Amino acid sequence: MSISTTPNTQGQAPAVELDVDAWRRDGFLHVPGVFDADRLAELRSWVDDVATRPYGDGGLLQHYEVGDAGPQIARSENLLDHGGFRDLIAQGTLVEMGGRLLGEPIVLYKEKINYKLSGGAGFIAHQDAPAYKFVDMHLTCMVAIDDATLDNGCLEAVAGLHDELLPDDGDGCVDPNVAVGLDWLALPMRAGDLLWFHSLAPHRSGPNLTSTTRRALFCTYNAAREGDLREQYYADKLRYFAETGAPSTRVSTVGGFDGIEPTVEQLREIGALS
Repeated sequence: MSISTTPNTQGQAPAVELDVDAWRRDGFLHVPGVFDADRLAELRSWVDDVATRPYGDGGLLQHYEVGDAGPQIARSENLLDHGGFRDLIAQGTLVEMGGRLLGEPIVLYKEKINYKLSGGAGFIAHQDAPAYKFVDMHLTCMVAIDDATLDNGCLEAVAGLHDELLPDDGDGCVDPNVAVGLDWLALPMRAGDLLWFHSLAPHRSGPNLTSTTRRALFCTYNAAREGDLREQYYADKLRYFAETGAPSTRVSTVGGFDGIEPTVEQLREIGALS
């Protein structure tokens, strides 16, 4: 796998050669060094801005947890109209790359930032497919905003096990009796790297045990032939939260996140609630 030296004249990442055979074999693909320092600085400025905005601002979904320093943001979703995210993730390089991996045109299904600040929780073993309704298959691109290491909770995945749903725990995650027997591979990343993974690829991540951040942008896409379902996805998710009264640490319609729920008083302290 190599990165082209073709000049970047449109503000996008340079053209990238993709090992499609490895993607098909493993169900995930690490693509190093896609975004340079300037592009990464721009992306970080958008992420910093989104992190400080209140729930509902421009449709934002904000989720919180308790970390080493107290209550802190854990995830932001529905952020397409903030900063330059629309141009970055709904068209251009990422959409072109994902289409090459899937073998057909793709459209954005959903997007989120997982912050994993110091003391931030990890995610138990799961496959994405149970959480994403309306489509038969999708793929996700993880954009490393910070370096991801074993100590701060990099992604771990199982290679070659992306052709079926595994037995679950009753809450949409892999049965722990199954997960313990799988061959997990740690996937550390440098800031600016990408990691593409299939909707059925089992993955997990540990907590952030360091004093630094491990932020990452996750962009999920589906085949264009299945339709543009992003608005339907978020409408369904908002309906789920309204009907269940889910806590701020319930970041998905399925389980998996190990975060500690902040109290109402703690959320008010950081301005997350009025």
